[in-house]
Amino acid sequence: MPAALEDEMRLMGLLEQTARPQKGERVLFLSDYSSGKSSAGRVWRWELVKKWHRAASLLSQRSGFRLLPIVRYQETGRNNAELPKTASTHDGGHVNDLAELVASANVVLAITEYSASAPLRNLIARAPSLRAISMPGVSPGMEGAMFADCKAMQERGRRLLAIVSPADGFEIVFDGEGVPRGTRLFIDTRANNWILEAGDCTKPGDFINLPTGELFTPPYEGVSPEGRSRLGESRTEGVLPVHSPSDGRVAFLKIQKNRIVRVQGDCEAAKRIIEDIAQDENNANIAELGIGINPMARSAAGVPVLESEKAGPHIAYGRNDHFGTPLSLAGKVRALLHQDIVYAKDSPIKATIHAVYPSGKRVLVAERGRAVV
Repeated sequence: MPAALEDEMRLMGLLEQTARPQKGERVLFLSDYSSGKSSAGRVWRWELVKKWHRAASLLSQRSGFRLLPIVRYQETGRNNAELPKTASTHDGGHVNDLAELVASANVVLAITEYSASAPLRNLIARAPSLRAISMPGVSPGMEGAMFADCKAMQERGRRLLAIVSPADGFEIVFDGEGVPRGTRLFIDTRANNWILEAGDCTKPGDFINLPTGELFTPPYEGVSPEGRSRLGESRTEGVLPVHSPSDGRVAFLKIQKNRIVRVQGDCEAAKRIIEDIAQDENNANIAELGIGINPMARSAAGVPVLESEKAGPHIAYGRNDHFGTPLSLAGKVRALLHQDIVYAKDSPIKATIHAVYPSGKRVLVAERGRAVV
Protein backbone atom coordinates (compact mmCIF):
# COMPACT_ATOMS: atom_id res chain seq x y z
CA MET A 1 0.00 0.00 0.00
CA PRO A 2 1.43 3.45 -0.93
CA ALA A 3 2.53 5.51 2.10
CA ALA A 4 0.11 8.36 1.33
CA LEU A 5 -2.86 6.01 1.20
CA GLU A 6 -1.69 4.27 4.37
CA ASP A 7 -1.61 7.66 6.16
CA GLU A 8 -5.12 8.45 4.97
CA MET A 9 -6.38 5.07 6.15
CA ARG A 10 -4.91 5.71 9.63
CA LEU A 11 -6.58 9.14 9.74
CA MET A 12 -9.84 7.57 8.59
CA GLY A 13 -9.63 5.17 11.54
CA LEU A 14 -8.85 8.01 13.96
CA LEU A 15 -11.81 10.06 12.69
CA GLU A 16 -14.11 7.07 13.02
CA GLN A 17 -12.86 6.34 16.54
CA THR A 18 -13.06 9.89 17.89
CA ALA A 19 -16.07 11.43 16.07
CA ARG A 20 -17.94 8.44 14.57
CA PRO A 21 -19.86 10.52 11.97
CA GLN A 22 -23.18 8.93 11.05
CA LYS A 23 -25.29 8.67 7.91
CA GLY A 24 -26.95 11.99 7.15
CA GLU A 25 -24.62 14.08 9.30
CA ARG A 26 -22.68 17.07 7.93
CA VAL A 27 -18.89 17.12 8.46
CA LEU A 28 -16.94 20.38 8.09
CA PHE A 29 -13.20 21.10 8.11
CA LEU A 30 -11.86 24.55 9.12
CA SER A 31 -8.43 26.02 8.46
CA ASP A 32 -7.00 29.52 8.90
CA TYR A 33 -4.57 31.27 6.56
CA SER A 34 -2.19 34.22 6.71
CA SER A 35 -2.19 37.06 4.20
CA GLY A 36 1.60 37.16 4.54
CA LYS A 37 4.25 34.66 3.54
CA SER A 38 3.43 31.11 4.58
CA SER A 39 5.81 29.36 6.98
CA ALA A 40 6.90 25.76 6.55
CA GLY A 41 4.57 24.84 9.42
CA ARG A 42 1.59 26.46 7.72
CA VAL A 43 2.34 24.69 4.42
CA TRP A 44 2.58 21.34 6.22
CA ARG A 45 -0.64 22.04 8.14
CA TRP A 46 -2.57 22.86 4.96
CA GLU A 47 -1.35 19.59 3.44
CA LEU A 48 -2.58 17.84 6.61
CA VAL A 49 -6.02 19.45 6.24
CA LYS A 50 -6.26 18.10 2.71
CA LYS A 51 -5.08 14.67 3.86
CA TRP A 52 -7.73 14.59 6.62
CA HIS A 53 -10.34 15.72 4.09
CA ARG A 54 -9.42 12.90 1.71
CA ALA A 55 -9.57 10.42 4.60
CA ALA A 56 -13.01 11.75 5.54
CA SER A 57 -14.11 11.37 1.92
CA LEU A 58 -13.15 7.68 2.01
CA LEU A 59 -15.01 7.22 5.28
CA SER A 60 -18.10 9.04 3.99
CA GLN A 61 -18.42 6.52 1.16
CA ARG A 62 -18.82 3.82 3.78
CA SER A 63 -20.72 5.70 6.49
CA GLY A 64 -22.98 7.91 4.39
CA PHE A 65 -22.32 11.30 6.00
CA ARG A 66 -22.09 14.48 3.91
CA LEU A 67 -18.60 15.97 3.62
CA LEU A 68 -18.63 19.74 3.07
CA PRO A 69 -15.89 21.72 1.27
CA ILE A 70 -12.93 22.86 3.39
CA VAL A 71 -13.55 26.34 4.81
CA ARG A 72 -10.60 28.74 5.11
CA TYR A 73 -10.69 31.99 7.09
CA GLN A 74 -8.27 34.84 7.74
CA GLU A 75 -6.21 34.05 10.84
CA THR A 76 -7.32 35.79 14.03
CA GLY A 77 -3.78 36.42 15.32
CA ARG A 78 -4.67 35.25 18.85
CA ASN A 79 -5.50 31.92 20.42
CA ASN A 80 -9.22 31.59 21.22
CA ALA A 81 -10.23 34.86 19.60
CA GLU A 82 -13.66 35.04 17.96
CA LEU A 83 -13.99 33.66 14.44
CA PRO A 84 -14.25 36.19 11.59
CA LYS A 85 -17.63 36.84 10.01
CA THR A 86 -16.78 35.64 6.50
CA ALA A 87 -14.63 32.93 4.92
CA SER A 88 -14.08 31.05 1.68
CA THR A 89 -14.06 27.41 0.59
CA HIS A 90 -11.21 25.52 -1.01
CA ASP A 91 -13.24 25.08 -4.20
CA GLY A 92 -13.84 28.82 -4.69
CA GLY A 93 -17.05 29.36 -2.72
CA HIS A 94 -17.81 32.24 -0.35
CA VAL A 95 -19.14 31.98 3.22
CA ASN A 96 -21.21 34.98 4.33
CA ASP A 97 -21.68 33.87 7.95
CA LEU A 98 -19.02 31.49 9.25
CA ALA A 99 -20.61 30.99 12.68
CA GLU A 100 -23.93 30.10 11.05
CA LEU A 101 -22.26 27.56 8.78
CA VAL A 102 -20.39 25.96 11.68
CA ALA A 103 -23.57 25.76 13.74
CA SER A 104 -25.35 23.99 10.87
CA ALA A 105 -22.80 21.15 10.86
CA ASN A 106 -22.79 18.04 13.05
CA VAL A 107 -19.02 17.48 13.19
CA VAL A 108 -16.40 20.22 12.85
CA LEU A 109 -12.66 19.62 12.68
CA ALA A 110 -10.54 22.78 13.05
CA ILE A 111 -6.92 22.34 11.94
CA THR A 112 -5.55 25.83 12.51
CA GLU A 113 -2.56 27.96 13.45
CA TYR A 114 -4.44 29.84 16.18
CA SER A 115 -6.76 27.97 18.52
CA ALA A 116 -10.47 28.19 17.74
CA SER A 117 -11.42 26.18 20.84
CA ALA A 118 -13.20 28.98 22.72
CA PRO A 119 -15.51 30.12 19.88
CA LEU A 120 -16.21 26.51 18.92
CA ARG A 121 -17.16 25.60 22.49
CA ASN A 122 -19.49 28.58 22.65
CA LEU A 123 -21.08 27.65 19.32
CA ILE A 124 -21.64 24.11 20.62
CA ALA A 125 -23.53 25.58 23.57
CA ARG A 126 -25.94 27.25 21.11
CA ALA A 127 -26.11 24.46 18.51
CA PRO A 128 -27.37 21.26 20.16
CA SER A 129 -26.50 19.01 17.20
CA LEU A 130 -22.85 20.12 16.96
CA ARG A 131 -19.63 18.49 18.20
CA ALA A 132 -16.08 19.58 17.43
CA ILE A 133 -12.43 18.53 17.32
CA SER A 134 -9.79 21.26 17.48
CA MET A 135 -6.13 20.88 16.44
CA PRO A 136 -4.45 24.30 16.83
CA GLY A 137 -0.76 24.43 15.98
CA VAL A 138 -0.62 20.73 15.15
CA SER A 139 2.86 19.69 13.95
CA PRO A 140 4.52 16.57 12.47
CA GLY A 141 5.97 15.37 15.79
CA MET A 142 2.54 14.98 17.40
CA GLU A 143 1.63 11.72 15.69
CA GLY A 144 2.55 9.55 18.67
CA ALA A 145 0.31 11.53 21.03
CA MET A 146 -2.52 11.73 18.48
CA PHE A 147 -2.73 7.95 18.17
CA ALA A 148 -2.46 7.21 21.91
CA ASP A 149 -4.87 4.65 23.40
CA CYS A 150 -8.05 6.64 24.11
CA LYS A 151 -9.76 3.86 26.05
CA ALA A 152 -6.82 3.62 28.46
CA MET A 153 -6.82 7.42 28.89
CA GLN A 154 -10.56 7.44 29.56
CA GLU A 155 -10.15 4.84 32.30
CA ARG A 156 -7.22 6.72 33.81
CA GLY A 157 -9.15 9.98 33.58
CA ARG A 158 -12.18 8.56 35.39
CA ARG A 159 -9.97 7.41 38.27
CA LEU A 160 -8.33 10.82 38.52
CA LEU A 161 -11.69 12.59 38.21
CA ALA A 162 -12.94 10.72 41.28
CA ILE A 163 -9.97 12.12 43.22
CA VAL A 164 -10.08 15.76 42.09
CA SER A 165 -13.83 16.43 41.96
CA PRO A 166 -14.48 16.47 45.76
CA ALA A 167 -11.54 18.81 46.46
CA ASP A 168 -12.05 22.45 47.47
CA GLY A 169 -8.74 23.46 45.95
CA PHE A 170 -5.24 22.49 44.96
CA GLU A 171 -1.89 23.45 46.43
CA ILE A 172 0.77 23.62 43.74
CA VAL A 173 4.50 23.76 44.51
CA PHE A 174 6.89 24.62 41.69
CA ASP A 175 10.53 23.70 41.14
CA GLY A 176 13.01 24.47 38.40
CA GLU A 177 16.08 26.55 37.65
CA GLY A 178 15.55 30.12 38.83
CA VAL A 179 12.49 29.22 40.95
CA PRO A 180 12.98 29.78 44.72
CA ARG A 181 12.28 26.80 46.94
CA GLY A 182 8.72 26.87 48.30
CA THR A 183 7.21 28.87 45.41
CA ARG A 184 3.55 27.91 45.52
CA LEU A 185 0.05 28.73 44.35
CA PHE A 186 -3.33 27.70 45.76
CA ILE A 187 -6.16 27.37 43.22
CA ASP A 188 -9.76 27.52 44.45
CA THR A 189 -11.98 24.90 42.77
CA ARG A 190 -15.01 24.99 45.04
CA ALA A 191 -17.26 25.47 41.99
CA ASN A 192 -16.26 21.95 40.81
CA ASN A 193 -16.41 22.27 37.01
CA TRP A 194 -13.99 19.44 36.14
CA ILE A 195 -14.13 18.14 32.56
CA LEU A 196 -12.54 14.94 31.26
CA GLU A 197 -11.38 15.09 27.65
CA ALA A 198 -9.96 11.80 26.42
CA GLY A 199 -10.81 11.23 22.77
CA ASP A 200 -14.59 10.79 22.86
CA CYS A 201 -16.34 13.22 20.50
CA THR A 202 -19.21 11.01 19.41
CA LYS A 203 -22.20 12.77 20.96
CA PRO A 204 -23.78 16.18 20.27
CA GLY A 205 -22.23 18.76 22.59
CA ASP A 206 -18.84 16.99 22.78
CA PHE A 207 -15.58 18.87 22.27
CA ILE A 208 -12.01 17.57 22.24
CA ASN A 209 -8.53 18.61 21.18
CA LEU A 210 -6.20 16.34 19.24
CA PRO A 211 -3.86 15.24 20.68
CA THR A 212 -6.28 14.50 23.49
CA GLY A 213 -5.98 13.43 27.13
CA GLU A 214 -6.54 15.84 30.03
CA LEU A 215 -8.75 16.83 32.95
CA PHE A 216 -9.31 20.53 33.44
CA THR A 217 -11.43 23.03 35.33
CA PRO A 218 -11.90 26.77 35.52
CA PRO A 219 -10.99 27.95 39.04
CA TYR A 220 -13.67 29.68 41.05
CA GLU A 221 -13.16 33.34 40.05
CA GLY A 222 -15.68 35.01 42.37
CA VAL A 223 -17.03 37.31 39.66
CA SER A 224 -20.69 36.28 39.26
CA PRO A 225 -23.30 37.63 41.72
CA GLU A 226 -24.60 34.12 42.43
CA GLY A 227 -21.09 32.79 42.99
CA ARG A 228 -20.19 35.60 45.38
CA SER A 229 -23.42 35.13 47.33
CA ARG A 230 -22.75 31.41 47.77
CA LEU A 231 -18.95 31.18 47.98
CA GLY A 232 -17.71 34.72 48.57
CA GLU A 233 -14.42 35.83 47.05
CA SER A 234 -12.01 33.49 45.30
CA ARG A 235 -9.30 31.97 47.48
CA THR A 236 -6.86 31.53 44.58
CA GLU A 237 -3.60 33.18 45.63
CA GLY A 238 0.16 32.75 45.58
CA VAL A 239 2.93 32.99 42.99
CA LEU A 240 2.95 31.51 39.49
CA PRO A 241 6.43 31.19 37.90
CA VAL A 242 6.63 31.35 34.10
CA HIS A 243 9.68 30.20 32.15
CA SER A 244 10.80 32.59 29.40
CA PRO A 245 12.04 30.43 26.49
CA SER A 246 13.81 33.19 24.58
CA ASP A 247 16.17 34.16 27.42
CA GLY A 248 15.94 31.28 29.90
CA ARG A 249 14.79 33.51 32.75
CA VAL A 250 11.67 33.32 34.92
CA ALA A 251 8.75 35.71 35.35
CA PHE A 252 6.84 35.65 38.64
CA LEU A 253 3.11 36.40 38.68
CA LYS A 254 1.65 37.48 42.01
CA ILE A 255 -1.91 36.11 42.26
CA GLN A 256 -4.67 37.39 44.54
CA LYS A 257 -8.36 36.50 44.37
CA ASN A 258 -7.73 34.58 41.13
CA ARG A 259 -6.14 37.51 39.31
CA ILE A 260 -2.62 38.47 38.34
CA VAL A 261 -1.96 41.63 40.36
CA ARG A 262 1.80 41.97 39.76
CA VAL A 263 4.30 40.73 37.17
CA GLN A 264 7.98 40.62 38.13
CA GLY A 265 11.08 39.61 36.21
CA ASP A 266 13.41 41.09 33.62
CA CYS A 267 12.53 38.74 30.77
CA GLU A 268 10.50 38.47 27.59
CA ALA A 269 7.78 36.38 29.26
CA ALA A 270 7.15 39.12 31.84
CA LYS A 271 6.95 41.77 29.10
CA ARG A 272 4.52 39.66 27.08
CA ILE A 273 2.22 39.04 30.03
CA ILE A 274 2.24 42.72 30.99
CA GLU A 275 1.28 43.56 27.39
CA ASP A 276 -1.48 40.94 27.44
CA ILE A 277 -3.03 42.45 30.56
CA ALA A 278 -2.64 45.99 29.18
CA GLN A 279 -4.64 44.92 26.11
CA ASP A 280 -7.46 43.50 28.24
CA GLU A 281 -7.59 43.56 32.04
CA ASN A 282 -9.53 40.28 32.00
CA ASN A 283 -6.43 38.57 30.65
CA ALA A 284 -5.26 38.77 34.29
CA ASN A 285 -7.80 36.08 35.19
CA ILE A 286 -6.47 32.64 36.17
CA ALA A 287 -8.52 30.68 33.68
CA GLU A 288 -7.72 26.99 34.01
CA LEU A 289 -6.08 24.26 36.04
CA GLY A 290 -5.43 21.18 33.90
CA ILE A 291 -3.74 17.81 34.30
CA GLY A 292 -2.57 15.99 31.17
CA ILE A 293 -2.90 12.19 31.10
CA ASN A 294 -1.65 11.24 27.63
CA PRO A 295 1.37 8.90 28.13
CA MET A 296 2.64 9.57 24.60
CA ALA A 297 2.63 13.38 24.91
CA ARG A 298 5.95 15.22 25.00
CA SER A 299 6.66 18.33 27.09
CA ALA A 300 10.28 19.26 26.31
CA ALA A 301 11.27 22.74 25.14
CA GLY A 302 9.91 23.51 21.69
CA VAL A 303 6.97 21.10 21.84
CA PRO A 304 3.75 23.02 21.03
CA VAL A 305 1.32 23.62 23.89
CA LEU A 306 -1.39 21.57 22.15
CA GLU A 307 0.69 18.48 22.88
CA SER A 308 2.71 19.43 25.96
CA GLU A 309 -0.38 20.31 28.03
CA LYS A 310 -1.50 16.68 27.59
CA ALA A 311 1.71 15.49 29.30
CA GLY A 312 1.01 16.88 32.79
CA PRO A 313 -0.07 19.91 34.83
CA HIS A 314 -0.84 23.21 33.12
CA ILE A 315 -2.32 26.54 34.18
CA ALA A 316 -3.82 29.20 31.92
CA TYR A 317 -4.63 32.88 32.22
CA GLY A 318 -7.23 34.92 30.35
CA ARG A 319 -10.50 33.74 28.86
CA ASN A 320 -12.53 30.83 30.26
CA ASP A 321 -16.17 31.62 29.49
CA HIS A 322 -16.09 28.63 27.11
CA PHE A 323 -15.58 26.32 30.12
CA GLY A 324 -18.62 27.40 32.09
CA THR A 325 -22.35 26.82 31.73
CA PRO A 326 -25.30 29.10 32.54
CA LEU A 327 -25.73 27.29 35.88
CA SER A 328 -22.06 26.98 36.88
CA LEU A 329 -20.33 29.27 39.36
CA ALA A 330 -17.02 29.28 37.45
CA GLY A 331 -15.95 29.74 33.85
CA LYS A 332 -17.36 33.26 33.75
CA VAL A 333 -14.58 35.46 32.38
CA ARG A 334 -14.48 36.67 28.79
CA ALA A 335 -11.14 38.00 27.57
CA LEU A 336 -9.07 38.47 24.41
CA LEU A 337 -6.99 35.34 24.84
CA HIS A 338 -6.52 32.05 26.69
CA GLN A 339 -2.83 31.33 27.29
CA ASP A 340 -1.66 27.98 28.69
CA ILE A 341 1.56 27.49 30.67
CA VAL A 342 2.82 23.91 31.02
CA TYR A 343 4.51 22.44 34.13
CA ALA A 344 4.87 18.83 32.97
CA LYS A 345 7.59 16.20 33.35
CA ASP A 346 10.10 17.63 30.85
CA SER A 347 9.17 21.31 31.19
CA PRO A 348 11.76 23.78 32.56
CA ILE A 349 9.47 24.35 35.57
CA LYS A 350 7.58 21.40 37.06
CA ALA A 351 4.57 21.28 39.38
CA THR A 352 3.76 19.03 42.32
CA ILE A 353 0.05 19.18 43.17
CA HIS A 354 -1.95 18.15 46.23
CA ALA A 355 -5.75 18.11 46.27
CA VAL A 356 -7.08 19.79 49.44
CA TYR A 357 -10.48 18.62 50.74
CA PRO A 358 -13.01 20.36 53.05
CA SER A 359 -11.86 18.12 55.93
CA GLY A 360 -8.28 19.35 55.52
CA LYS A 361 -7.14 16.04 54.04
CA ARG A 362 -4.50 16.30 51.29
CA VAL A 363 -3.92 13.83 48.44
CA LEU A 364 -1.02 13.88 45.97
CA VAL A 365 -2.30 14.31 42.42
CA ALA A 366 0.85 15.11 40.44
CA GLU A 367 4.52 14.86 41.35
CA ARG A 368 7.16 16.91 39.53
CA GLY A 369 5.05 17.23 36.41
CA ARG A 370 3.54 13.74 36.27
CA ALA A 371 0.00 12.71 37.21
CA VAL A 372 0.28 10.00 39.86
CA VAL A 373 -2.81 8.03 38.79
